[in-house]
Amino acid sequence: MVFAFVLIAGVVLILVVAAVLFTWLGMPSVLSCLVPTAPWLVMMGTLLLSIVECLLFFGSKEDRRSAKRDLIYLVPTFAASAVLWWLLQKFFW
Repeated sequence: MVFAFVLIAGVVLILVVAAVLFTWLGMPSVLSCLVPTAPWLVMMGTLLLSIVECLLFFGSKEDRRSAKRDLIYLVPTFAASAVLWWLLQKFFW
């Protein structure tokens, strides 16, 4: 759960900094291209974290328990970000 929070907070922080930077540079039209990438970044990050968690199933009993607990948070995060990415792709581009 901590990994997912760090991932989402990092993506939001990067997008806020990029939005401020592009607005400051006088390119606010780039923001419509930047916004749909946020759910994609979260989706790819959660996919990679899920793959790492699946590797924990080869470990000890405590590792398997930890992997199950983390996947309970990562799979819905992946699904929600995939739906958001699809909707943003459909309506923004």
